[in-house]
Amino acid sequence: MTVSKVYQPQYYKKFRCTGSSCKSNCCGYNWQIRIDKNTYDKYMSFEENARNEFTRSIKVVSEEPFIANMIMDSNGNCTFLNDKGLCGIQLKYGYDYLCRTCRIHPRSISFIAGEFETFLQVSCEEAARVVLFEQNIMRFEEALPELDGSGDFLPNRILAADKYTSAKNAVAIFWKLRTTSIVIMQSRQYNVRIRMLILCLFIEQINEMFESGRDSEVVYFADRFLESMDARNYDSLVDQMPEGVTLKVDMVLDILTEIKSKNDKEFNEVFRRALEGLSITTGSNELPENFHENYSKYYELYFSGKEYIFENYILNHILMDGFPFNYKNETGEVKKNFADLLVNYNLIEFLLVGVCRYSMKFDKRGIIDCVSAFSRKYDHSIDGYLSTDF
Repeated sequence: MTVSKVYQPQYYKKFRCTGSSCKSNCCGYNWQIRIDKNTYDKYMSFEENARNEFTRSIKVVSEEPFIANMIMDSNGNCTFLNDKGLCGIQLKYGYDYLCRTCRIHPRSISFIAGEFETFLQVSCEEAARVVLFEQNIMRFEEALPELDGSGDFLPNRILAADKYTSAKNAVAIFWKLRTTSIVIMQSRQYNVRIRMLILCLFIEQINEMFESGRDSEVVYFADRFLESMDARNYDSLVDQMPEGVTLKVDMVLDILTEIKSKNDKEFNEVFRRALEGLSITTGSNELPENFHENYSKYYELYFSGKEYIFENYILNHILMDGFPFNYKNETGEVKKNFADLLVNYNLIEFLLVGVCRYSMKFDKRGIIDCVSAFSRKYDHSIDGYLSTDF
């Protein structure tokens, strides 16, 4: 695919893989490591002994562009991962012999409404550090594409705007909704919870327009909505925001408990610390007295002046999902896509507040561990990771 430019957040170029010093190596977790045809052909061109090594470690599963998967060992690790946490393929043959999946992760490439975007996936602990602790407002910049070892630039995800709206200006509608959503989430005159509430109001009205066939009015409405924000017409929402967790706590706990049941030691430890920090007994249906009051106090204590953590997390998720559309939901239900975003935000907020309370400080290392562990379990299951069809 011929590509002359790509748009990426300004933080993107700051990422550097930390290699063997990474605490949570991406070559494990029983993820799918998908092998593109060009790389597979390289492996099959080796002399017999080397070729046999790859044949034993690869399972051919499908057609191009990904035609095989790495076979994982009993611990869920790639069989080429050595005891120092380094890739045996890269050490022996060089970077150009890595499959496309391994070359780009945790970078992700989207072809979305006619443009290429790249961003970092926070399931990687170093990517989480780069993304979350960027205090400046996220800006996009134009860059030259980083071609893979085969000279290609293939996206992980493809989103065509006309699948979600039949309007002639489908692409313009998507970009207006995307831009407006980002502007709302970067409106730092409000705290993040108020921004999410404002975004909810915006998406509810957009959803109603789509359902009633008024797609052509979307761009005009979005412009008027931002004008209302500039006029501070939503300031009254500040007094309407409830204390504590925005969603029902039992729902948050049910979802996190379900993730915990999938036997990931790192996430299980994050969840344990969050519960202990918030004085919640494992398996109990009873919340501590004054839970919501204390939760708000802890949030203010550890994240006052540091809400860019949540802002950056939400914005990165907007990029990952193709919000307000969604790579996994082609029905055009933008309201449902917002609900998914809201749930994700509430889960990570709950965990981060609990983890920082457990440490009794704004714990950078704990935040990185928490977000990366949660993302690996919630965003990148074995059924979903890098498995979007082309």
